[in-house]
Amino acid sequence: MNTIIFPGFSQKNKIWADEMAIGLTATVINWTHWQTGNAGTDWIDEEIQRAIVLIGNSQINILAKSIGTAVAMGVIKHNPNLVNNVILCGIPTNDFNPGDEAYYEPLKSFPVDKVLCIQNENDNHGSFDKAQIFLQGLNPSIKVLSKPRSDHEYPYLQDFINFFSI
Repeated sequence: MNTIIFPGFSQKNKIWADEMAIGLTATVINWTHWQTGNAGTDWIDEEIQRAIVLIGNSQINILAKSIGTAVAMGVIKHNPNLVNNVILCGIPTNDFNPGDEAYYEPLKSFPVDKVLCIQNENDNHGSFDKAQIFLQGLNPSIKVLSKPRSDHEYPYLQDFINFFSI
């Protein structure tokens, strides 16, 4: 099964995504704004549409980091039956613009056994506590795993492999 990686906003996330892609034999979504240098106000919706076209009718796993989690949610909303398992890392609750929470609505009905959320304890873009409150407000059964880091890095390849092997 193909795994699609939705990285964070900054181009420095490409390094993480490429490293994870090697270990997972996955496809990385390279954001358009990485090449153009300009992300419009509706860039998330544009990337959702681009990803939907890329995925077509293929069954996929999703690994998403930071604001890439919002794009992943748009893909799930479009066709949840195509998504086998999804891992969300570093939900950027501190960086949400008004209305961004709505992207995560698909978690209210997506099967919780197919979702793993990993959040660093003191992630500077949103702590574990904030992410857990946000996600469990959508669905109290969502599993949120805390990791003992104080940054926005998610080098948890073995956790990703283990969850996708379920």
